[in-house]
Amino acid sequence: MKKTEIAGLFLLAVIGVLAGTYTIHRTSTTEFCLSCHEMEAHGFELKRSAHAVDKDKNPISCVQCHMPPGYGLDYFMVKSYLGVRDAVAHFASDTDNLDRRAMQLVARRFVADANCLACHTDLTRNVKGKPISPEGKKAHDAWLGKDGNARRTCAGCHANMAHLPIFDRRYAVNAGFAAKLPRTAEQ
Repeated sequence: MKKTEIAGLFLLAVIGVLAGTYTIHRTSTTEFCLSCHEMEAHGFELKRSAHAVDKDKNPISCVQCHMPPGYGLDYFMVKSYLGVRDAVAHFASDTDNLDRRAMQLVARRFVADANCLACHTDLTRNVKGKPISPEGKKAHDAWLGKDGNARRTCAGCHANMAHLPIFDRRYAVNAGFAAKLPRTAEQ
């Protein structure tokens, strides 16, 4: 190969890396996530949830929960999978009638425990600093491997932390969260 061909390929590679980096960064913003109308309900619920802000009182972004921490291979693989899946849903589905029950089950698989532990460092206390319930302590001890082994993730047990679909508003544990959301004919 000639030097000009090598230089051209190098320049294309640099442009590709820069464009990819910009795209990943831009599509990892909450603003981008909520730019599709089918995500508006999720944003509305997040703003009214206990997880509207992080431990430093900064607004929680979608990627803080739904993407693996860091920008390694895991992040790129999950980002690619979710991006393709969301694009297909957006362009090839009836976005006005998405099955939130099914979406919720899938979304929980993409909430890494490390993301929860970034804010929730003391698993013996609730967010108000009070000791958790005996049932909660037993579950956390099992998750930590102190008293048995738990196979569930944080999101597997703690459902509806930031999003509360209408079908889940009926549970007593969700009553406080549901009170912050508008009533609809579907309830």
